[in-house]
Amino acid sequence: MNLNRIMRKLQRAIVSNGFVISLDTTQFYSEDQKRMITMYILSIKAYENTRKGWRDTRYEILRTASQVDIIKCLSDIWASIRERNGQINAE
Repeated sequence: MNLNRIMRKLQRAIVSNGFVISLDTTQFYSEDQKRMITMYILSIKAYENTRKGWRDTRYEILRTASQVDIIKCLSDIWASIRERNGQINAE
C-alpha cells in the first residue's frame, strides 16, 4: 500500500469521527538537492473569538517533508480518538 493511500485512509477515519483535519501539500525547488521538495502540512480548523466576533482559524499540527512523519502523527491522533470513544480492543 502506498503512503498517500495510507495518509488519506487515516484522514478519512479521523474526519468520520468529527475531527476535521486538513492535509495540504506545497512544493519548492531545493538548490542544494537540485530537485522539487514536497512539504506536507497537517492542520485543524478551529473557531476563535476575536474583537470582531467568531472566525475560522487554522492551527498547524505538523509541517514536514516526510510522509512517514505525517502517517505517524495521523496514527497517534486516530489512536487517541479510538481510546476516547472506548474503541480500543485488547491487542
